[in-house]
Amino acid sequence: MSEQKIHITRKLLSKRKSLLMHGVGFVTGDPTIELSYPFTLHPGMQVTVTEPGDSKWIYMMLPLEMGSLITDIKIAHHRTGLNSYISLIRLIEQREPISATVVHNEKFNNNMPSTCVISSGCNVIVSKSILLKVCMNFASKDDIIEIGSVEIRYIPTYATLSSIDKNERIEEEQEQIFKFNGISKETEKPFLLELFSQRKKKTILTSKK
Repeated sequence: MSEQKIHITRKLLSKRKSLLMHGVGFVTGDPTIELSYPFTLHPGMQVTVTEPGDSKWIYMMLPLEMGSLITDIKIAHHRTGLNSYISLIRLIEQREPISATVVHNEKFNNNMPSTCVISSGCNVIVSKSILLKVCMNFASKDDIIEIGSVEIRYIPTYATLSSIDKNERIEEEQEQIFKFNGISKETEKPFLLELFSQRKKKTILTSKK
C-alpha cells in the first residue's frame, strides 16, 4: 500500500468539510466482540470481548461521494484497561465483494491517555466504496473501549476542484510571464498571430528560392 502524495492549496483547504458520525455506526462479524449500544449509564458505544486478543476489528461505512479527498480521521474514545487500546486505523476501498484494497494504514501504541481523541491524517481520494476499519488490542475480557464521535474531514469533489485550481494557477503563471515580458493580456492573441504570420512568410520566401 502506497498512499498518494498530494499538495493541497489553501484555496482547496478552505473548502474542507467535516462528516460527523457516532460509534453506533460500527459493526463487526467477529463473534468474540460484543457491541453495547448507548444506554442511560453510557452514552457511547461500548466494545468488549469474550476472548482477549490483539486483532479485534470493527467496521464503519463512510458515505462519501466519488472524487472526495479524505484528509483526517478522528475518533473520540475512552478505555478502562491500561493494556487494552485502539492499535490501528485503516481505510479500505472495495467494489467486488471478494477483494479490497488498503488505502490508508496507521498504527498506535498504548501510551495515549485513557480518554482522548485519536487523530490520523491521510490523503485518500475516494474512487470506490470506503470502509473505516478500527483494530483493537484487548488484554482482558473485563476491559472496555467506549467510542463516541467519529469525524471524517474531507474536501468534496476534490478531483474536479483540483483540476480547476490547477488551470487557474497556470493562467496566473502565464499572466506573470506576459507582464514580465511587457505583454498585456489584451495583446496576447494579436502578438501570437503576428509571430505565426511572420513564420509563414519566411516559409513561403524560402520555398520560392
